[in-house]
Amino acid sequence: MSSRKKLIAVGVVVLGALAYLLTSGFAGYSLHDAEVSEIVNNPGKFQDKGIRVSGKVIDGTIKKAQLDLSFNMKDKNNDSFMKVEYKGIVPDAFKEDVEVIVEGTYDEVNKKFVANSLLAKCPSRYEGMDAKEHDKAMAEKNAEI
Repeated sequence: MSSRKKLIAVGVVVLGALAYLLTSGFAGYSLHDAEVSEIVNNPGKFQDKGIRVSGKVIDGTIKKAQLDLSFNMKDKNNDSFMKVEYKGIVPDAFKEDVEVIVEGTYDEVNKKFVANSLLAKCPSRYEGMDAKEHDKAMAEKNAEI
């Protein structure tokens, strides 16, 4: 085999290996958008997959202990709900009846969503405010706590 053919063969193998690593690496990081009702009604479909879910925190279900947080969340337009567990720093805007977005996996055996990311949408009462008005409203809110 000539050196040119060897070089081409090595190049094909390297490109093939690189393509495999890229596709297999990104597959583990993809997130599937889902509704709470979809997960509750068909949990097997989402087993071992990264999922992004948005919904509302149900009043009276928040339990905090240091960096451990659990709560129930529901679809905006549905009665389906699921338990969510999260370990980490809780956003300031997180509270009962607020819209949240969680990212993580669904544990079908224990019937709970294990979140590795938690985002709370800022209440609409701050929309349309300029920076000074927002800062004043946040200071008043923090003074209440």
